[in-house]
Amino acid sequence: MAAKPEFDVRDLVDELLPEGVDWERMVRTYPVPALAVAALGGFLLGRLHGPAIIAAISSFAAAEVSKNVGDLIGQQVE
Repeated sequence: MAAKPEFDVRDLVDELLPEGVDWERMVRTYPVPALAVAALGGFLLGRLHGPAIIAAISSFAAAEVSKNVGDLIGQQVE
């Protein structure tokens, strides 16, 4: 089985922000504004791409439930 590559959100944030911004220190220093910015970003992302996000999550959940039920009853469920 191939090893799944690790995803580190810190690498993603480092790529998005300008070089030299110590965002981890800023979050530790100003946790409430950082949380507010994250909440606003999530809200805007949800408003723009909400239906696609919900469709992807529900599709993933349905596949996982089907796989787990199949494992419980000992057969492949499609």
